[in-house]
Amino acid sequence: MSTSRGRLPDEHRPRSEQYHHQDGGRGVYGDRHQQREGYGSDVYGDRQQQRDGYGGGHWRHEDGRRPHRRSRYDDFRGHRSGVLEWTAAVVFTVLAIVVLLAAVTVLVVVLLLQPRSPYLAVRAASLNSLVYDQQGALDDVQLSLLVEARNPNARSAASFSRLELRLAFSGVVLAKLRADPFGLPPRGALPLAYAARARGAPLDAARSAAVEAALRDGVVPFGVDGEARTAWKIAGLVGVHHWTRLACELRFFWPNGTALHFSCNSKSKFWFF
Repeated sequence: MSTSRGRLPDEHRPRSEQYHHQDGGRGVYGDRHQQREGYGSDVYGDRQQQRDGYGGGHWRHEDGRRPHRRSRYDDFRGHRSGVLEWTAAVVFTVLAIVVLLAAVTVLVVVLLLQPRSPYLAVRAASLNSLVYDQQGALDDVQLSLLVEARNPNARSAASFSRLELRLAFSGVVLAKLRADPFGLPPRGALPLAYAARARGAPLDAARSAAVEAALRDGVVPFGVDGEARTAWKIAGLVGVHHWTRLACELRFFWPNGTALHFSCNSKSKFWFF
């Protein structure tokens, strides 16, 4: 019988080779070697992969690089970012609610109480005397003014202080009209009658020419401007301090001294100002 140099039958092979052949090339020795070296799909490799933070299967890329492992600092940073986002959302929500409530409160106050700012108004005026010196001076000027201080609020009293009005011709102040501090009840008014008089007011050439032109035309203009400090409360709680100011021009027929139609007051177009 000739002996072949090919592969021996299984019964004539060593025991270790038989195991290796039956297990498809992975004998006991090979498996234990893989377990000791830490690779392969064995228990040790799976546990190593679980401890490193990624699951079973291949724990290396095709090029041999290990995948990125998420650290505890990343987890903490993500948790902290979430807390900050929730805190910011709560804060902005509270601020939005506060602003909304404030807007609703102001709207209710405006609609129900209808607050108004106190004001001054010139109700009547007349030019009683006008003596012009050809040398360029107003020897005598007499005007009568009826000024009214009014509080239009229905539920709040108001006070006036530091009231001053100035009567001028072509920018030259002829007289200053003042009043002591006073108060007004809700929807109250106080008439202030003034008799302004100026003597010997010097004029330059331009103003002298303006006086002569006004006398020829039969209409003499005078300017009135001034201010007063007012104080009042909204709903009896919120105090408001406001300067009310007026500036207007009064024109008078001459020589009868009656005033042309005019509108002169410090009433604001807005409720609070």
